Amino acid sequence: MIRTPSVPRALLPLPAAAGLLLVTACGGPAGEESGARDVTVAMAPADRATGVAPGSPVALRVTGGQGTLADVSVTDQRGQRLDGSLSADGRSWTSVPATRPSSTYTLAYTAKSADGSRRNGSGTVTTAAPEKPNKLELRPGNGATVGVAQPVSVLFDHRVGDAEKVDIERNLRVETSPRTEGSWGWVKDSGGHDRIDWRPRDFWKPGTKVSLKGEIAGLPSGQGRYFARNYATSFTIGENRVVTVDVAGHRMAVTEGGKAVASYPISAGSDTYPTRGGTHVVLAKNAKETMKSATVGLGDAYPSLPTTSVIHLTSSGTFIHAADWNADQIGAANTSHGCVGMLSSDARKLFDRVLIGDPVIVKNTRNTEITEPGNGFGAWQMDWPAWKKRSALKG
Repeated sequence: MIRTPSVPRALLPLPAAAGLLLVTACGGPAGEESGARDVTVAMAPADRATGVAPGSPVALRVTGGQGTLADVSVTDQRGQRLDGSLSADGRSWTSVPATRPSSTYTLAYTAKSADGSRRNGSGTVTTAAPEKPNKLELRPGNGATVGVAQPVSVLFDHRVGDAEKVDIERNLRVETSPRTEGSWGWVKDSGGHDRIDWRPRDFWKPGTKVSLKGEIAGLPSGQGRYFARNYATSFTIGENRVVTVDVAGHRMAVTEGGKAVASYPISAGSDTYPTRGGTHVVLAKNAKETMKSATVGLGDAYPSLPTTSVIHLTSSGTFIHAADWNADQIGAANTSHGCVGMLSSDARKLFDRVLIGDPVIVKNTRNTEITEPGNGFGAWQMDWPAWKKRSALKG
């Protein structure tokens, strides 16, 4: 099993005045055990602080005496624990991960003096509600079975600041079984939204179990926005199915487990509108769809064209679909506006066979343009070194 690490924040220095509370073992009468009276503890934010910025850590530090901290516990109003990291000398503790918005955290801890005596302390901290949350969408959906080219994909509602990308990426953990090498890469989707995809170095091994845990509640995303909660999804990799479109040969081949299982005649994009080359990923499937040229920047070339067995390859309008109106050209010439047309009987067979996430490799096309990686799931348009460079952590 491999995971992309969630790197804890470093222990932060506590402020000298504002936002800091000094107590003798925190709280006087709250802890009446003998000893530990010379130990003072600083808490930040201060006890009973409200309106604290989401994402702010909760921190404790011994500031007087020769004591250490022990048995630190922080829980929110739902009883969920906020974990933390104790320094090597035992004199400071900082919460990890970040605090959530609209939450009240209750702290309980013990300060221990040099002679072993102890004294208890407690406090509360309340975070502010996020005025501008940033939500996200995860793909594939939880519990899905997908093809061997499917990336883990996180789409953000609002722009993510460059300064925030490192911390966000560090708190997105991908776990796989069996072990799979992969990397995150930041892209812009076709609507201009920020997206981060995790793709394996090579196609997934069939049967691989994949999970994503986004421990990002309270993290800032830039422009004053925060993430209000954590996210998670898990899915399974299906059969090793590969669809290969030979544009020049007017044929499509389908393999499963490396063995040929189907071959179909096709008509791809004309010389004027050549089909995009390279490795695409099945994005979506619609049994029936009406295609409109204006939506893909082709004016009124085909104002309204009903068709069936539609398989989406890019967000910009590269599809595989039934095209019986072009039956005399299928298997003989490439005459489309960039899509891959098939006889309806063949298109239905392919539609029923393929999964979301299956790779579709288009070769021998006149289109030498590299499709942007955010145009559909285009991570496979790039080689491995180039893809890793899109990580905020630089691979």
